[in-house]
Parts: sequence; C-alpha cells; structure tokens
Amino acid sequence: MIRRHLRFVVPAALLALVPTVGIRVAGQTAAPSQPRVVALRGATLLTVTKGTIPKGTIVLRDGKIAALGANVDVPADAEVVDATGKFISPGLIDAHSHIANDSINEGGTTVSSMTGMEDVLDPTDINIYRDLAGGLTTANVLHGSANPIGGKNAVIKLRWGKTRAEELLFAGAMPGIKFALGENPKDMRQGGAQQAGPRRYPATRMGVEFVIRDAFTRAKAYRKSWQAHEKKKGSGQDVLPPRRDLQLEPLVEILEGKRLVHAHCYRADEILMLTRLAEEMGFKIATFQHVLEGYKVAKEIAAHGAGASTFSDWWAYKVEAEDAIPHNAAIMTRKGVLVSINSDSAEHARRLNTEAAKTMKWGGLSDDEALALVTINPAKQLRIEKRVGSLEVGKDADLAVWTHHPLSSYAIVDRTYIDGTVYYDRLAEERRLTELRKEKSALAAAERSTPTRTADPQDQPGTEAAAPNPAGPSASGNGEQAAATTGRPAAAQPSQAATGTVLAITNATIHPVTGTTIERGTVVMRGGKIDAVGAEVRPPAGATVIDAAGGHVYPGFINAGTTMGLDEPGPRGFADTDEMLDLNPYLRAHVAYNFASDAIPVARVNGITTVALEPGGGMLGGQVAVMNLDGWTWEESMVTPNVGITFNFPTLSGGGGRGNFGGRGGRGRGAERSFEDIKRERDRRLDRIGRLLDQARAYAKAGADRNVDWTLEALVPVVERKLPLITNVSRAEDIREAIAFADKANVRIVISGGSEAAAVAPLLKEKNVPVILGGVLGLPQGEDLFHADSYQLAGRLAQAGVKVAFSTGDYSNVRLLPYHAAMSVAWGMDRDRAIEALTIDAAEILGISDRVGSIEPGKDANLFIAKGDPLEIRTQISHVIIGGRDVGLDNKHEELYRKYIARQ
Repeated sequence: MIRRHLRFVVPAALLALVPTVGIRVAGQTAAPSQPRVVALRGATLLTVTKGTIPKGTIVLRDGKIAALGANVDVPADAEVVDATGKFISPGLIDAHSHIANDSINEGGTTVSSMTGMEDVLDPTDINIYRDLAGGLTTANVLHGSANPIGGKNAVIKLRWGKTRAEELLFAGAMPGIKFALGENPKDMRQGGAQQAGPRRYPATRMGVEFVIRDAFTRAKAYRKSWQAHEKKKGSGQDVLPPRRDLQLEPLVEILEGKRLVHAHCYRADEILMLTRLAEEMGFKIATFQHVLEGYKVAKEIAAHGAGASTFSDWWAYKVEAEDAIPHNAAIMTRKGVLVSINSDSAEHARRLNTEAAKTMKWGGLSDDEALALVTINPAKQLRIEKRVGSLEVGKDADLAVWTHHPLSSYAIVDRTYIDGTVYYDRLAEERRLTELRKEKSALAAAERSTPTRTADPQDQPGTEAAAPNPAGPSASGNGEQAAATTGRPAAAQPSQAATGTVLAITNATIHPVTGTTIERGTVVMRGGKIDAVGAEVRPPAGATVIDAAGGHVYPGFINAGTTMGLDEPGPRGFADTDEMLDLNPYLRAHVAYNFASDAIPVARVNGITTVALEPGGGMLGGQVAVMNLDGWTWEESMVTPNVGITFNFPTLSGGGGRGNFGGRGGRGRGAERSFEDIKRERDRRLDRIGRLLDQARAYAKAGADRNVDWTLEALVPVVERKLPLITNVSRAEDIREAIAFADKANVRIVISGGSEAAAVAPLLKEKNVPVILGGVLGLPQGEDLFHADSYQLAGRLAQAGVKVAFSTGDYSNVRLLPYHAAMSVAWGMDRDRAIEALTIDAAEILGISDRVGSIEPGKDANLFIAKGDPLEIRTQISHVIIGGRDVGLDNKHEELYRKYIARQ
C-alpha cells in the first residue's frame, strides 16, 4: 500500500511531552545506563519454540538471554524484577512496516532498486515509540509499492531515543528489496496516486510482468559482463571494468542469493506469475507481502519455498482486496507455507499480538501457532531467527512483558526490552506524563496569558479510567451487573407478543444488560420479539430449541456509525455515502441500503446485528437510518428511517470527526488563507445553518397548507428537539463551539468522532451530550499525546458520566466493533460499561432503546450466543439471531475458506 508520513513541528512548549527513554526528541542524548544483568521472576514464559514455562525466571546479561526456566539461579549482581502474574514473550516482529521513514516511494521510474530505506530512516519518528509500547522490537522497513521493482529495505530494532539512523539498524540482517504487483505499480496517474506529468509505463499487470522480466534480463547481462571482466583480469589482461549500474547491482545480488525479495501482491494470478518468473530467472521469492489471495495458491507458494506475510483480516478496502478472507493465514499455514502477520500500518503494529490472535477465531490455529506468526515466523522470513523470535539462551534479549496472555484482547505491555535494555516502561511513563501534563497546562496558560484552564478528567490523580485495567474484566468474565447499578429495571416476564414462529435458547448464561445476569436461563422468542426470559422459563411446545450448552447470550451489538450497505468496492462497486450538495437533510439513507452487500453477513458473524447508516456529504449529510443486518428488502431490514441528521461541523482546522478520528466536514480552501479569513468563512457557514434552522421553525408554524420544502421539512424534527444533529467533530475547541452553537440554536446534538472529547468531558456531562466514538483503534492525533490516548478515551468519558457508543465509521471493518470496546477495557474502561456502550447505551443515543439494546420481553429478538467473553478475539460466536431468526454464520469468507482449505 502506498503510504507517506506527514510530519509537523512540535511546539517548544510541548516537546517535553514527547515520550522518550531519558531523552528528548530535540537534542537527543544517549539512553541512560542500564544494569548489565536483569532477572525477571514469576512470569509465564512463552518461549514460542520450547513450550510454556509457568512461574518462570528469565535472566538477561549483556544484551543476551543468559538463562530461563522454572528453577533458575538469580545472579547476585542482577536487578530483580517481580513479574508475578505477568506473561513474557519474545519481542514482536513486523515483516512489513513503513515507520521511521521520511519517504517511501520513488514514483518517477519503474525500477528504483538504486534507492534504499536506510538513507531515509528517521530515528525521531514517534511511531517507533508507539509501536515499541505494543511489544514490537523489530521491523522490516520497506519501500513503497509504486514500482514493479522498488527500493532496498532496512531491518531495524526499535531503539527509541537513539540519535543516529544507523543506530536503529539490525546488525547482520540479510539485505532485501521490495517488489510490487497489481494495481499500485500500474500507471501512477490512476487510482489515488494522481501523479502529474506524462503517463508512466506500465498500465497493466502484463506490463508489470514485462518490467520485471526485462530488468532481470539486463541484470543477467550485467553480471555476465562483470564475470567476463574478472576472468580476463584473472588471466593477467589489463582491461577496463564495465560501467557500474547501481540499478542492476541489487538485482545481481538477488540472482546470487545475497538479497531477499519481498513482493507486494494481492491476487492469485499475480502471485503465481511472479513465482514462475522467479523460477525462470533463477531466484527465489523470500516473502509475498499482503498476499491476500495466497490461500488460493498456497500449494504453489509452498512448493516454491516462499514465505507469506499477510494482514489478519483487512478486506474490501480496494478492488484487489475483494476476495481477501480472515482465514488466509490459517489456510496457508495448513498448506505448509511459512506465514507471518504484518501491519503495513503504524497503528496495527501497536497491537500485532491481537492481530495474530484473530487467526485462532478465523481458521482455528493454536495459541502457539498464532504467537509464532508475529515472532519466530517473521524472524525466519527475514533470516534473523538465530538472533530473535523466541526465548532461548544465547539469543538477543528482546522481549515484552504483558499484563495478560498476549493473545488476549485485554493484554497490554508493561515493559519492552531490546538487547536487555528497557526501552518502554508503562508505569514509569505514566508517572512522567502525569507530571508533564501539569507542566503543559501551566505553560499553555502562560502562553495565552490567561488563568490555567479547568483540569481535564485525565489530569486528576486517582482517576481510575486514566490507567489501564490490570485485572481486565470482572472476575466472573461475564460482565454481571445488578439493576440497581444501571438504574434500569430488569424485565423477565412474558410479553404480549404476537403469535408466530417460536424459537428458544436454553441452558444459557443470559446477559440482559439492563438486569442481573441469569444463570442456566432460557430466552423464548415469538414472532420476531422476545417473549420471555428467565431461569424458570420453559420452551413452549413446538418451539425450535437451541441448546446453548452453557454459552453466553448477549443482546446484538450496535455499530452506531457506519456506511454499511451504502459503500462497497470490487465487482459490486457502489459508493452512495456522500452527495455533492452542501445541504442534504432530506436524503434518506435507508432507501439506498443494499441489503445484498457482501459486507453484511461478514459483519454479523461477530455479534453485530444493528447498524446506523451515516450519509456524509456537505455540511448536512442526510438522515441517519438504523438497519438490522438481515432482511429480504431494505424495508424488512429497517429499524427506523431517521434518528438524526448528520452535521459535518465546520471547523477552523478544516476537519470534522468521523471514524478513526478524522473528518470530512469543514474543509478549508488552502494554506495561503489567513486565520481571520478561515474564521470568517467558518462563521458564515454556521450562520447559514442557524438561519436555516430558524426558517424551519417558521415553516413548522405555517400549518398544513404550506408549500412543501423538503429541506425545511427534514429539519422540523430537529428544531422541535425530537431528533438530534449527529455532529461530526473531533477537536476539543470545536466540540465546545458545536455545543455553544446547539445552545444558541436550541437543538440537540450527539457528538460523532470526538477524539478530544475527554478534554471537555465535564461540559458534555453538564449539557447531557452523548458521544459516538469514531474509531478507538486509531493513532493519537498529536505527537505530544500519550501513545494510548485513543485507547483510554472511552474510559475517561464513561468515568466522567458521559454516555458513549462505539462505531467503526466504515463498512468493511464493522465486525471489529467488539475489539474497540475490548481495547477500551484493557486501558481502563469498566467492562460492564463497555458492554452497555455496545448495546443499550448505543440504542438510547440513537433513540431505539424501545426496540433493541437489551434482552427484555417485547423487544426485537436481536441477540447472539458466544462460547465465552465476546470481547475476547479468540471467542467463537455460535449463533446470531436477528428479528427472531437464526441467520447463520455463513458468508463469502466462510465459503471461500471451505473451498480452498479442501484444495489438494
């Protein structure tokens, strides 16, 4: 994937907040001295290659692992670290990264093998630290994918705080180079590249194949000319050497087995093409990168001897990813391919452990197999397995200390060691940041010459949500809560539901959410509604019965902001999210909902039963519809057609607040405009909306004989405060402005996005403004923020009494919704509150709590059965029920899995 890092200068007042190891980014100095010997005692040691050692000790000496086991003598001169109850794994390894790069593509030529990442490494890239805090210790930094043959890679250790780029390099790592197949290296004026100037060859996959074939043909001729020269020189002849060709020399190294090939690819046809071309030219592919259709040609990849480094479950983000499935890694593993899970993303690299865990859910890999995908397997692919990738005596002391098993959704890193040196210490970092936040507030107030602002909730000592939850979920693991703690009455009596098809779930642990957990309970559903719930309830005669076998029944999860059914790439290709006008309040999202979208059955297998559709064009994007993820038509799928109007709040920064803490509304017109010009434009746009709302009030009073104005008609429920403006906004100052606007206009708002909402949590609580979080699994928006700032956001808001819901903002990653909540729990949110945010709180924010969000008689029968905690990535979902119908778990991905796992 073509990626660039955008950089900005950190203000001097904030430099101290940039996380370091005893140093600062500006004017870095050497890292502090570390003890020569360290012993970590009492942890579960996950060696990867030598099994698991409970209550073990590992000794680090002079940067190497000196000893490990259940009965290890601790040297007298060792620093002893009590790791009781913790888990220690090898440091994670990312086989496809772009961190620490100032640039990654040379788009002007098709063969850029003369370039190299080593020349553009940036040791001050904040993403080194962020990924280090996720247990990552080694990364393969690759060139981009703009060229059929790209630049040379650099394998680095994440030694945050080093001042020189060469200090990051993994000494002795075998050199490599990036190739790229598919859409990216084709005509660079296509797609999103938008390269200026004349077209660049090639424009087809056939052309990509020819470029590589031609380059190696030239490389062979170049090597032959040098071989002839050396032969003549060896015989005593005085001959001039051939002219050096820096483009061809790396290709000669490939032919001689001295440089590894890492090939970006997607489709099965191109994977097979490069396999055969390499065999024809006499070299091997070390790894196919991304390799999203590798499962289709796993037999051929294994026969060639290539590795495969893939994503865990990314799919559908472009046409080439249409057939990507989350079972890819498991199928290739079962077919004998050496597989790793990579990131291609500074954010995904922060949680590579749980990305690997997904292969247990999708494909049935074991704990050991899954952990190997991000440790020993990528080490083997990079030919550094004698140094890293497992806990073994003599290997580099690169390891991570975890609060939970690293494959758990609740696992976070306490410490990360590289070469026996602590490069990340969570507790020390949090203590440092607590002090620096106070300093930042004082400095910011002094610079403004105003009194210090009211402290953020996260600045207050003793705020539990500001710290991770070391114990994870409650001891029961079931998220029990009494009605008294929720303020919502439990309801377990039979309803007066209409007669119809009867379905019952028995032998289940039922989590109503609004009431106390019911052990060994039964849920009876009749005519699409919940008819009865309780421990004493019995299935009526003639009912279809599902024996939950002790499984856990939860209300269906609600994704409170998506483009599900409005957007999908690939052969189905449609994009109906954003209209071209600035004011579109009359647009009805439900009528464009494609109930046959491939993404719908993919999403619901993880317990998501209901989604809110957010159209987004202009300032007023349209009406937000709520849909169930089942139905023969959009009418049958619809819960309600309109729960609010999307409002892309115009901001001074030009950003709104949708998904992943980004935004679409309020774009500026260029960097050359003054602040005063931008502010006048923002105020003009807000005045326009204010006048429009006033017109809607007048229109509402005009009576039944008024001429229909669809714009004003759509805004009448807003000005009557029956529906909110679902306001996409992120920055704290913009959230304050949005609330002030709502007060002035006398309308209700819901904040959507809200990446800086914690800074204004008291105001949100005071004004009773809820927040739909727009992507917890995202990077912090500023380099001066704590690396887990986005992970802690939900917990901080909940701690302050703000009602929250979760959303993914897209269509392809809707199934990941539970893991946004899980990460929030890992970093401090109460688990029961997280479950409520996925269910009843989301329903209340969207105004549909009379229909969904809890398991109560009379409500829609939307629920699922899980074999454990549904926030744990490894937990399997056995049944998903929508409207009283068991919709099954089949989808496009499962079909492809069954087809290709059976290929002989």
